[in-house]
Amino acid sequence: MRVKVILVALILGVSMLPSSQAGSPENLEDVGWVFGGVYLDANESGNSTSSLSELPAIVEDYTATWCTNCVTVEDALNDIAENNNMKTYHFHRFINENEDPLGSQEGDDRWINRYEQRLPPTVIFNGTIRQIGSIPDGDSLQDDYNKNLETSINLGIGSSSLGWAISNNSNPIATWNLAVDMSNFPQDSEIKSYLWVVEEVAYFPDGGNEEEYYHKSVRTIIDLGNATTGSLEVTLPAAYDGDDLQVHLIHEVVLPEPDGETPEEPNEEDTEEEDDSSLPSIGLAAVVAMTMFAAVTVQRKQQ
Repeated sequence: MRVKVILVALILGVSMLPSSQAGSPENLEDVGWVFGGVYLDANESGNSTSSLSELPAIVEDYTATWCTNCVTVEDALNDIAENNNMKTYHFHRFINENEDPLGSQEGDDRWINRYEQRLPPTVIFNGTIRQIGSIPDGDSLQDDYNKNLETSINLGIGSSSLGWAISNNSNPIATWNLAVDMSNFPQDSEIKSYLWVVEEVAYFPDGGNEEEYYHKSVRTIIDLGNATTGSLEVTLPAAYDGDDLQVHLIHEVVLPEPDGETPEEPNEEDTEEEDDSSLPSIGLAAVVAMTMFAAVTVQRKQQ
């Protein structure tokens, strides 16, 4: 009798753990486009400009160094990169994180404010299409992601420009300019600009997913405000290793609030529940193995 009770308890307990669920692409109606992607080496002064029509698709990947199925997602993104004008940025889990050293408070705060849930792996395309998990909705993740990238955004005629000036006696100065026709954007929306400080490659062999090198990790986010042009003295974070930080100019479309509604602030209970749901998944084989092991152990004790 005792064996049956323990088996039932184990099955119920493990069934409450999250799994690596399939994620059908989801259109995000309450957030605006994310676009941009011009960038410069943080160690050198320079300027970079791109017409809006030539900007890459912005792909945001929420990941963690312990997340094994995140590797599957990132491999699929790498597979399609050659045939698409896209730029992938990896946001590593930070809040309540013990294993992953590559995330930031600013990155997680932004992810919560825009996308609500922090579930690795999650991929966002141009800020408005979300796909969660590593199980494809169609024939393969590559097919899913290619289809998501087919939904292009019409930015109209204009340009995005970034300047970076390094001085020996002070912090670097970032200058930016966005030339854009707002008639191509939703009525009463505005555009905010940011610098994403990106580490090109970080070496971290101690993660649970057995990867060693992590590319294009967003180390921090610097808010440039809603002015279409300006300059700002920037304090850069330290790189995890090496000296390969880059600064990327990113623009976000901020949609007007619906009439009579105000955004809700996440409370501590919501955050705790969300963090629990972000734990690595356990497969069916592991569940069966755990159950059988427990049963054998109890039977031996009774003999």
